[in-house]
Amino acid sequence: MRTFRFKALDKPIFDSRIKTDEIKNKERWLGYFLGPALVATVSGAVGGSYLNSFYTDVLHMNAIAGGAFMALMPVISKIIDAITNLIMGQIVENTKSRQGKARPWILVSGPLMLISTLLLFMVPASTTFARAAWVAGSYNLYFSVSLTIYNLSNVITVPISTRDSKKRDSLAMIQSMGINMVSGLLLAVVFPSFVLPYIGVDQGRWIRAMAVVSLFAVLGTLIQYFFIKERVTEEVQDENMLASKLVSLLDQAKGCFSSKYWVITIVALLIHVTCTSAVGVNSMLYYANWVVGTYNDGKTLSILNMIGQFLLGPGLLFVWPLVKKIGKQKVFIVCGFIAVVGGAIGALFATNLIMALVALTIRSIGLLPYTYLMLSVLADALDHVEWKCGYRCDGFSSSVYSIIYTVTAGLGIAIINLGLSASGYVPPAADGSWVEQSQAVKSFLIFSTFGLPAIGTLVNTVLFFMMNLEKKLPKIHEELAQRRNRA
Repeated sequence: MRTFRFKALDKPIFDSRIKTDEIKNKERWLGYFLGPALVATVSGAVGGSYLNSFYTDVLHMNAIAGGAFMALMPVISKIIDAITNLIMGQIVENTKSRQGKARPWILVSGPLMLISTLLLFMVPASTTFARAAWVAGSYNLYFSVSLTIYNLSNVITVPISTRDSKKRDSLAMIQSMGINMVSGLLLAVVFPSFVLPYIGVDQGRWIRAMAVVSLFAVLGTLIQYFFIKERVTEEVQDENMLASKLVSLLDQAKGCFSSKYWVITIVALLIHVTCTSAVGVNSMLYYANWVVGTYNDGKTLSILNMIGQFLLGPGLLFVWPLVKKIGKQKVFIVCGFIAVVGGAIGALFATNLIMALVALTIRSIGLLPYTYLMLSVLADALDHVEWKCGYRCDGFSSSVYSIIYTVTAGLGIAIINLGLSASGYVPPAADGSWVEQSQAVKSFLIFSTFGLPAIGTLVNTVLFFMMNLEKKLPKIHEELAQRRNRA
């Protein structure tokens, strides 16, 4: 594969505004907090349950082929997305520019997300075939191209920010806090309280609302591009260690799979994202509308998100000192059992709003390490791969990481749509009127919101008993430093 140089970005005006070797507050709060948070607002609004709600409730796409189109289209699209992720991972890995290997692609992704987001909602009034083709095409343009370019670049920003694992822990938590607090506030509180009741099932209003949201992508990528620094990339290029050596995709894959810690990290991420994020979180809108609230009542979903998941924001203040005291492995294990208890309570008392809030609050405490520490765990695993194989595998790992998020997003939506169709879900009418859903629909929504996430977290908790990498890192970093000095 060719090397990407980005000569157009060689001018000093495109240089990072971060010049120091030390990570300071400007980089933390602009590059890792605000920038990714604004982009996450767009990806959350589009990739989450709101886009699926637009498809099912506004366009009635779930009526095509008895629901088969909406069940299969996301899955097939994610297969395409998986291929583009692998390609993009190699492109990022083979980018050797003055601005690094991740930052240039972050800059490129902003305008692409703006355009593709608009196309997602500008579905023309035409034949069923034409509408299905537009939906499939715009879906792939957004997820398989625009978002893939951003995700593949963003995933490795923490691993290549510094060799210091403690500072990486801090950056990973700050980035996750921004994504959860800023985008969480907008998507979980502001959007369901004020935007959804206004836009209802009016496609024109959906387009206008998403046009405003999509502007966040451009602003967020600009902020992130200018206020992060790729210290590890610069170190490798300056020492001429890997700058002229291109490691093949196959060799990167072999290197990653040779590390049991990398495998455990990826499997745990896959289970968590599938069960909790892709299915559990995306079911929340339907759960709020049909189990504990009424359709688009403007309050139930906001209450569930604002109170039930409130601790996901300030939870950083709890996680950071706990990690320093007992380590990441024990934090994942203890919190995992807490999340399972919360899920069990939610499944047993799902029709009671107060008990649902209690269950979500307990579960949010248990999910804190998944929210704040997964990127840091991946960065540690990548150091282990480098120590074991002699080369870094950022490109392949970012591809796998992004594939998990993108493919499971489609898989989650497919599972939800298939479950809704199989249980007899009745979407609201064009005039906004609706009917009560059957008990079968409600039971499916309860399981997808509480039951499946609890099962997945229980499996992951068992896996983390084997994740004892943390105590080995000091020796690994010492040996890596000795190798660089000898080079």
